[in-house]
Amino acid sequence: MDALTNILRLVIQTLGWILVLLVLATPLWFLVAALGTKLGFWGYEFGLDWMTLEIGPHLVLACAVAGVLMGILLVAHRFAARRWVGVVSLPILALVIAGGGYAGRYVYDGLTASRPYVLDVTTDAAEPPHFTAAYASRRGDARRSLDYDPDSAVVQAEHYPHLTSLIIEQDARSAFREALVYARDSGWRIGTASDSAGMFEAGAEGLVYGFRDDISVRVRELEDGRTQIDIRSLARQPVHDLGRNARRVERFLAVMGGEGDAG
Repeated sequence: MDALTNILRLVIQTLGWILVLLVLATPLWFLVAALGTKLGFWGYEFGLDWMTLEIGPHLVLACAVAGVLMGILLVAHRFAARRWVGVVSLPILALVIAGGGYAGRYVYDGLTASRPYVLDVTTDAAEPPHFTAAYASRRGDARRSLDYDPDSAVVQAEHYPHLTSLIIEQDARSAFREALVYARDSGWRIGTASDSAGMFEAGAEGLVYGFRDDISVRVRELEDGRTQIDIRSLARQPVHDLGRNARRVERFLAVMGGEGDAG
């Protein structure tokens, strides 16, 4: 029995160090993948596709397997030597990390499956708000063109038929100012803004991976004195936006229509 407990203790100590490395490395791996992409150290192909979606699941699986194995060995040692050895909470922590990883992937896969793949959302598909050449030149290594793809209109009409031009009983100039204030309060980076032309361009950046979107807002006075407001929001990278741009357009229309607030 002493020989068995000694072997178990040696295996537990070795596996314990491996588990410590996995517990530390797994969350750090995902953090580095996200922040490195956001800060521009590498592209989304490396940070999201390779680090997060390809290598990440292997680290999570290793955490889960090592955690379960460590738990079994600790229980075996407890029955063999009638006392605990090692850090009992370590396999629990490993399983918590693995569970978080699997939960995150489950949510991500669920969102990509349930949300339509439409990266360019506008309230006016016939005449989308445009972007100036000056703004286009500041987009850097954007992977998607600012040219509107008519195929986006087909997908949007099917899944977001309510996202259409907003007509309000308000003069165009004050509506434009309100739209500009909302954009700044929402953290959009304002580029070109013209009160006389009734349009402004802006950029928005995601919190985690830093995926960027381009936004154009147009405010026009109609012949009957009312004001028509249109917005276009499109993803800069060809990565599923999980409905991000559609939600941005929905919130903007709700606020400008008096149905929501800037928060």
